[in-house]
Amino acid sequence: MLLGLGIVLGVAGIGFLCWLLLLCAVYAAPLFVAAMVCTMLYDHAMMSGAHAVLAGIGAGIMVLVLGQAILASTRNPVLRITVSLLLALPAALAGFGMTLGFSGLGDMGAIPAYIFATFGALCVGGAAWTRLCAIQLA
Repeated sequence: MLLGLGIVLGVAGIGFLCWLLLLCAVYAAPLFVAAMVCTMLYDHAMMSGAHAVLAGIGAGIMVLVLGQAILASTRNPVLRITVSLLLALPAALAGFGMTLGFSGLGDMGAIPAYIFATFGALCVGGAAWTRLCAIQLA
């Protein structure tokens, strides 16, 4: 009884985390930029901790707004595809890491784990790219 409940709750928890990853995949690139700016400014002693965090948040917001503004204002398909792919690539990397971590929870070999992680990266990156391409012109 308890074993069955644990299995059901475990599958539901993994399903919830996958849904959350697909929902938030569009914001992977701004989060990555924010983390990199914050780390760079703090590690090189350019700013204190709070100032580096605020600068990182500002850089992430700027990437998000700039990317969505380009997608919402341009008609050039090459530029739209390029910006969408640049914003979806970090989402695909996050999907790869998350599915590789999920496959590490079980007793899976290395080759099937990487195949599963590649499939997860394609799914998450594809979902992010689809959501970004759906942004219509203003």
